[in-house]
Amino acid sequence: MRWLVVVMLASILLPGCGLKGPLYLPTPQQEREMAERKKRLEERERREKQQQQGESSQPQPPQSSQSEQPGESQSAQQPQQ
Repeated sequence: MRWLVVVMLASILLPGCGLKGPLYLPTPQQEREMAERKKRLEERERREKQQQQGESSQPQPPQSSQSEQPGESQSAQQPQQ
């Protein structure tokens, strides 16, 4: 009988050893911090995925090294009225 109780307790308690989640409820500030971290991680993964897709597609043409004056670029792009 004692053996059965020990086996049952061990089978109930041992699965909790591998639990990796928090063992407490986080405070509202901790929840915000975790949400911000998750958002930054998702954004970083999305950017890395876009970069990988961009590298696998056709290479982009190099940017021109000539610097334009702010007034010149706006007047060239906007039609005269």
